[in-house]
Amino acid sequence: MINLIIREILNDYVAFINDFKHQFSPNMEEFEQRSSRNRSGNIGEFKYQFHGAGCRLEKDAIVCEFDYMPTNEYPIKFSIWKINEFILTNNTYSINKLELSELYEALHPLVENGTLVKLVLDHVVWEVYQI
Repeated sequence: MINLIIREILNDYVAFINDFKHQFSPNMEEFEQRSSRNRSGNIGEFKYQFHGAGCRLEKDAIVCEFDYMPTNEYPIKFSIWKINEFILTNNTYSINKLELSELYEALHPLVENGTLVKLVLDHVVWEVYQI
């Protein structure tokens, strides 16, 4: 089931994050500066908390965790756990339980075709996806 809707989920995930980013600050430089000063709060319908390179968003009971690291052309980074949290708290998909291995199997072809890119730091490939 997850294989059929994984692209839709990723589109929704990125749109959710971008909606927050545009409300927080439409300018990327300003976003970076404001996120280092305003570590938690509310903006619009979003509740947010920055923690290290990570950010936790909540809106309408949907939890969206992501890492924001503008170290390359892929500023949004996430782990399997983070996208799983988004899926399970989002009623749109009607998924109550999802094995992480099943999610990994759905994401793997997207890495192979270049839709997603794994994070590489110091020649180490991490189980972190970038989009």
